[in-house]
Amino acid sequence: MSKVIFFFTLLFVFVPRVKAQEYLIEGKSATIVYEVPEKSKSELFQGALDWFEKEESTSHYTVGSSDPKAGIIKVSEINQVYYKNIGKLMYPKRSGMAEMLSGDFSFDIELVFDEGTYMVKYVLTGMEKEMYGRDDLFYACIDFEEIDEQALAEYNESMNKLLTMNAVFKKRREIFKDNSRSQFEDASQNVLNSMTSNMGSLYSYLKLGE
Repeated sequence: MSKVIFFFTLLFVFVPRVKAQEYLIEGKSATIVYEVPEKSKSELFQGALDWFEKEESTSHYTVGSSDPKAGIIKVSEINQVYYKNIGKLMYPKRSGMAEMLSGDFSFDIELVFDEGTYMVKYVLTGMEKEMYGRDDLFYACIDFEEIDEQALAEYNESMNKLLTMNAVFKKRREIFKDNSRSQFEDASQNVLNSMTSNMGSLYSYLKLGE
C-alpha cells in the first residue's frame, strides 16, 4: 500500500493543481474522485466530453457512450507505456541496445458526474506489442498492488524456453529471471502514472480550461 501512496504523491507534486479527494487503487484499476465545486454536473459532463472528442484526433481515446441524464461517459484508450529493458543488463557492453522497451496498454474508463464533483474509474484491460510476443503473460504480471507470483513464474518459464531456443547462455537467462520482477514493478508504476497523469490533464481542462 505504501508503494501506491508513493505513486500518487509523485503525481500530485508535479501536478499541484490536481485535487483528488478520494482514490482507490486495486490490482488493475484506479478509482479517483475529483472536486470542481464551481462547476455544475452538466458543465463537467459537457466539458469532459469536449475534451475527449478533441483528444480523439491526436490520442488513442474512443468515446463508447455518453449519457447526459445519468452523467456517465464511457471511453476506451490505448496508450504506449515504457519500461526498463532487461536485455541491457544481460548484454551491458552491447552498443545500440535500447534502455527502455514499450507496449500498447488498453484501458476502459468510466466517468460519473455530479454537481461539483466527478469520479473516474480506470481499468487496465490488456496489452499488445510486447517485445517477445508474450502479451498475455506480460499483462498478467502488471499489478498496482503486488506482482502475482504465479503469473510471474509462468512468464519466467515461458521466457526461459524462448531464450534457450535462441541459444542464450544460462548465466544471461538467470539475469533475465532475477530482474523480471523489477521490470514488472517498473511497468506497473509507469502504467498507473500514465493513467493518473491523463486524468490530471482532464481535471486541469475542467477546472481551468487548459
